Amino acid sequence: MIRHYLFPVILLFLTSGCFFKSDKTGAADGIICEYLYTDSAGQVLIAHEKVFHATSKSTGNGFTRISGFTNTRLSAYDVKDGHLLVRIVFGGESDDACMLLGLTGNQLWCIRKNGQVAIQTIDPRTLQVKATADQLLRQASFLEEHLANPEWYQLPQFFGYDVGRGVILSDDQGFRYALNPATLQVTKLTDVNYQLPPLQDGGITGQRAIYNDSVVLRLEGNPRNHLVTEPGSRSPENDPGFLKGSFLIDRNISRLQQMQTGQLQEVRSLINQQKSMVDSLQSLADSLRRNKTGANIRSMENTIRDMQNRIDDLVRKAGRITPNRRGNTDRLLQTAPDNFFILQASNTNKDAGLRLSLVQWAPGQPLRIHWQNNLTGLFFDASNARETNAFKEVFSGGNPEFTFRWADITQQKLLLTWMLHTTCIDVPTGKVVWQIKH
Repeated sequence: MIRHYLFPVILLFLTSGCFFKSDKTGAADGIICEYLYTDSAGQVLIAHEKVFHATSKSTGNGFTRISGFTNTRLSAYDVKDGHLLVRIVFGGESDDACMLLGLTGNQLWCIRKNGQVAIQTIDPRTLQVKATADQLLRQASFLEEHLANPEWYQLPQFFGYDVGRGVILSDDQGFRYALNPATLQVTKLTDVNYQLPPLQDGGITGQRAIYNDSVVLRLEGNPRNHLVTEPGSRSPENDPGFLKGSFLIDRNISRLQQMQTGQLQEVRSLINQQKSMVDSLQSLADSLRRNKTGANIRSMENTIRDMQNRIDDLVRKAGRITPNRRGNTDRLLQTAPDNFFILQASNTNKDAGLRLSLVQWAPGQPLRIHWQNNLTGLFFDASNARETNAFKEVFSGGNPEFTFRWADITQQKLLLTWMLHTTCIDVPTGKVVWQIKH
């Protein structure tokens, strides 16, 4: 008889008579968020992890019910080789909540709720508290005792991080404030339409993404997806197709902001140059017209009109570049202008593995797959793979959640978090440097 489970719990875990799992050394059952920190000593991957503790189980009518609670912990891993540097354990989500807001410089901003909400910063390498609320709110002491104090699961509605404004706080009257991480100056927000940015977006894959300022790429087809370009819809030469393929998307907010700010400055500079040329030509045309020199003024006026149209196009382009906000189209995760990553299934089976490809392509050029790698222990679709023996061999205990995914590029290394594993891949060769199971 096929047994159905109300919760996705592995058989070995259910048949064990012991429910104890160590928050310090036990395997994580979920990841809330991750950050990459760099200092003179190297790089650290910080993961906010969840550990589920089952307290009882009951079986009936073909269903197994598990009840329990979840504690969270903060882990710091050395990016050089993946080993655990330090780990601190928080309490349960409902009575000792921790919400990471963002990483600025050498401070990891955090909201803690243990009865009352408080703000603090944590050292990204040691995970020790760096600054407490009385230090951080010195210029706005009125907030210290009057921060909003919602239920733990409502914290993201009241607190967050905005790359352009800083740490966002709410008081018990519902007013919002921006705390500058560098100066600790606090400013009240007056924009009635302001919305808190999401803390971290777990959607690191997409079917459509920006390749550069003029080209957008899409993956189309079923079951094999082929690369097509916008404008136009022709697939490049040598495109083999990618089974259920999707692009890896860049979710590094600071990097995107820096890139968009640079693009905006460049476009504005072009607008100013074009305007200066139009003004000079218009002044010359007006002078020739007044002096009745007989010069071909109509040709100059046509040139001015064409240049004004280019200015209008640049103004529209500038309007589409909005630093600090996620646009309607995602950007590819890239280490160079002509390469990007595609994730795909290794085959059509339920337990299909995750295959990663580094693709090289430029407009007008044939597509080249620089390398492909089947990542060990990772399944393309965890929900389909759960009932397979291969899945049970990898996840032989716990109550794993696989909704969180994360990817970033650093020093020619790709860090990919998928199914509670983080894999470090050397970008030039495609070889796995290390892999850890959280």
